[in-house]
Amino acid sequence: MYRGDLQRDGHPATATLDATAAARLKLVWRAGAGAAVDGSPAVSNGLVVVGSQGGRIAAYRSTSGAMSWEVSGLGPFSGSPTIAADRVVAGSLNGHVYAFDLSHGTQLWDWHAPGIQPAIWSSPVVYGRLALIGIASQSGDTPLEVGRIVALDLASGRQVWDLCVRDSCALGGGIWSTPAVDGAGRAFVGTGNPEDGVLAFDALTGRRLWRVGFYSDAGLDLDVGASPVLLQVGGREAVAVGSVAGVFKLLDAANGTVIWSRDLVQGSAVHGLIASPAYDGSSLYVPSASPPTGMFALAPGDGAIRWHQGTDQPVYSAPAAANGVVVFGTGDVFGDVHTGSIVALSSRDGRVLWVYDARSSVFSSPAIAGTMVVVGDSNGDVFAFRPSS
Repeated sequence: MYRGDLQRDGHPATATLDATAAARLKLVWRAGAGAAVDGSPAVSNGLVVVGSQGGRIAAYRSTSGAMSWEVSGLGPFSGSPTIAADRVVAGSLNGHVYAFDLSHGTQLWDWHAPGIQPAIWSSPVVYGRLALIGIASQSGDTPLEVGRIVALDLASGRQVWDLCVRDSCALGGGIWSTPAVDGAGRAFVGTGNPEDGVLAFDALTGRRLWRVGFYSDAGLDLDVGASPVLLQVGGREAVAVGSVAGVFKLLDAANGTVIWSRDLVQGSAVHGLIASPAYDGSSLYVPSASPPTGMFALAPGDGAIRWHQGTDQPVYSAPAAANGVVVFGTGDVFGDVHTGSIVALSSRDGRVLWVYDARSSVFSSPAIAGTMVVVGDSNGDVFAFRPSS
């Protein structure tokens, strides 16, 4: 699933890649997806499932990159597909959510979000028998849609409940990020303008728990598009998340109270801390798409900067953390789409362990399964790396 688990920490339990192995990563296969791959690949049962901006979802054999199945003619995919048992769930920018059989790609159901022209940028969250879906507007908020979370029955696609971000289901408050869910069934998700904060709700019922705004948007479009990370700090559960404005906050999961806040960069719309952070039990790894671009490692207790590793390009790729290593992509949304890299850093000190020149922007978040790293790029390629012997 997106970011490895329901805590959205980007540190999957199945990741065994360490710093020594990361320094020896080599390309083992490369497959064409037909159009840009901005979401994270999903890896399960020997398959790598990828959605593309060309409206195509496909499954590749994880050992060879050979195609197992594909379905075309769908809406553009920006978020990541989610695999739950024997099915794949994916949301598209045309407002549709699709479910497919994992083994053969057979379409099981198709649901469409309410609104004029809603878009689904976030990744579906499977919680029990529900698929939680975040709904937002198209790029540029035209037309502006009602931001909401919808729960669908995983088996049938039937809508179970929905929760509007704003009171009286007013326009705005789009959900660009993917919810995190804790062990008690409390879910947390970032919200867009004019709310620009975090919404907490009951994942089973959709009951609102609390909502907190980070600042006055003042028409600047300073969304919280990153997915929150859940962690334990000082004996209490906390929610860690950044915003495109460049501020990173740690909130008390019980009520949204700010534990600490750090202004890391001077952000702006579609920049700042737009990508989701990672957490490996030691540090929070926060990517930056505004100067200074690169990766920050923060102490979870007080937000102190432990290290920063700069990059030539912005980072829109959410990092994946394994054993002593952090992997992510670089590339500029508004720059040369033929420039970008995949980078592995030491989580201890930020030292560069390995770099692969993708010759394309890499906005996709890497997926780490065992020692394998899989990631997509804007050129429509899917790369798989493993350590050389």
